[in-house]
Amino acid sequence: MKKIYLEILLLLLLQNILYSQVVRDSSSFLLNNYSNKNFSIGFNKQLHTYNFNSFLIYNYETSNLFVGLNENFNSTISKTITKNIRDEQFFSIIGEYKLFPSLIVGTLINNTFYSDDRKISINKASNLNGAVYTKISPHPNITLIPYGGYSYNQQIGENDNGYIYGAEAFATNISLKDFDIFSTLKFQNEDISPRKNTMRLVNLNVSNKIEQTITNIASAYYLQQRKDFYFETDSLTSLRFDIKNNLQSRTESNYFIQDHIVYSSGSLGLNFDILGRISWRNIDRETRYVIPETVTASSFDSRIEEFKIDFSSETEYRHENFNANIKFSISEREEKHFAKKIDGANQIVYQERINLESQRNNTSQQFNLAVSGNIKLSENNDLLVSLLHRKLIYDTPSEDNYDDRDELLTIFRAMYLKRFSPFFNMFLNLEGSINHIVYIFAERSSNNNTRRILKLSSGGSYLGSRFSTNTSVEVSANYTVFDFQELSANLKSYSFRQFALRDSSGYALNRNISLVLLGYLKLSEQGDFKWDNFSSRPVRFLRETYVEPMIYYTLQEIKLGIGLRHFSLSTFGYNQNNQKALLSDYTSLGPLTEITISMNNSLDLRIYGWYEFISTEDNSKRELANLNLRLNWRL
Repeated sequence: MKKIYLEILLLLLLQNILYSQVVRDSSSFLLNNYSNKNFSIGFNKQLHTYNFNSFLIYNYETSNLFVGLNENFNSTISKTITKNIRDEQFFSIIGEYKLFPSLIVGTLINNTFYSDDRKISINKASNLNGAVYTKISPHPNITLIPYGGYSYNQQIGENDNGYIYGAEAFATNISLKDFDIFSTLKFQNEDISPRKNTMRLVNLNVSNKIEQTITNIASAYYLQQRKDFYFETDSLTSLRFDIKNNLQSRTESNYFIQDHIVYSSGSLGLNFDILGRISWRNIDRETRYVIPETVTASSFDSRIEEFKIDFSSETEYRHENFNANIKFSISEREEKHFAKKIDGANQIVYQERINLESQRNNTSQQFNLAVSGNIKLSENNDLLVSLLHRKLIYDTPSEDNYDDRDELLTIFRAMYLKRFSPFFNMFLNLEGSINHIVYIFAERSSNNNTRRILKLSSGGSYLGSRFSTNTSVEVSANYTVFDFQELSANLKSYSFRQFALRDSSGYALNRNISLVLLGYLKLSEQGDFKWDNFSSRPVRFLRETYVEPMIYYTLQEIKLGIGLRHFSLSTFGYNQNNQKALLSDYTSLGPLTEITISMNNSLDLRIYGWYEFISTEDNSKRELANLNLRLNWRL
């Protein structure tokens, strides 16, 4: 049964991808998806994974006719212990003709395909649908789009066909006295018996300019989507109802009401806004075929109800030498889980599922305060500061759920920027955070911990006529301390310290030849830590280096580069005398090449690849080729 519900979850994720793609494109007949003429193709081979992808947008347009094409294909091949091929494709073509300025007729065809050669129940799914539509504009700011068509849907070996139909309505900037109205209405049914997918959408925004500096925007939103999907059934249910796969419906409803007040002083540089929102979300699951006599606790469907209140306020001040922003928000959320009754099922088993669902009930309160500012100390000196504080209170009403906790998070940052000249800049950055998690009940209080992170970094950039460089150095420390580590041998406070040096430099020998050097060095240490006396015992040390020297030759629109790629990662442990001992060593070294071709700002081709000779601490050696190819053609 656990396996079946895991498959349901995977099916639901896949169904969301396929159905959202169809809903988004087949019910939104917008030409923007086909407006940019572009063709892109790419191939990437790294380690044992091969990836091929292509992307095409093209259109043909006259004064009355528009034809558009949108295609996206992705294929991934993994060669590990077993070979796996996964393909995904989305294809869409649209055509419409303007009969009159207020009447347009058109057709839209969408095809979505997913295939995976692994022996899993969701290894293949597809959806092909076509629709005929009209765009009616009774008013310059109002558009009505009724449509109807046919859909072919295939999922885990089940083929369903049926009609797809619906309508859309858009109202943009409708002025009624002192109010401006923006509205969207959508209705869609996909009747592919025995399945049915539906979508209902209402979105209304009413704007009112109370005064020259104050605007009030009231909003209401409603979205309901039902999605039916197959999942593998057990043998008893299959025999009883003469079915190959079972069906489950998932209906999700989201709606909210919101009010947003905006104040803008214009030349004074002061902006202020307040936003309040009340929202609801319901998720209802219903399994089509159930045998009451054989149900277990996991056989019952569930319903989720969520209620949330949000309030936020933001103040912004802008001056010639000073900018500041303060944002405050608070939200409360309540989530309830219910088990749905099955007629004729064992009441003891049903009560067991009710208890399991009730354990998931929870409420939460979250408070956020963010402050940021930019002070212009002088013409060439800037100071940036920011502070974020968040508090979370998470409660579970059930006596069997011990996940109740409080969380406090504080993040601060200060950065100083210095411009010595138009060619040379430097920065100094300090940032840190404190995160404290406290579980209320003793059953989980062993996880109570405080995490402190501190980072200090500095660097600069220089851009000259021939030489350019961008260098930074950073030291960071992470100290995680458990409140009750003395009560458990499995819990140990730890520290993680790191030094990182990064550099990117280039030098132009002449107009055609240049040298480029990329690289970084990271030294990391992890150890057991004691906060009381601020001492640590090192446990593991890592040394990571990367160096990539290149020489480039540029001739008009062609750029050729050859170089060397070196990467190494060494891991060390510590003995009783705190002396380092090598645990593992990975070294990769090999030639690197890059070819870039740019033609008339319309065609870009980049080939980037390297061949690496790999060695490890046990003297094992292997060779590996890596390649990345990308062609982009702006048609």
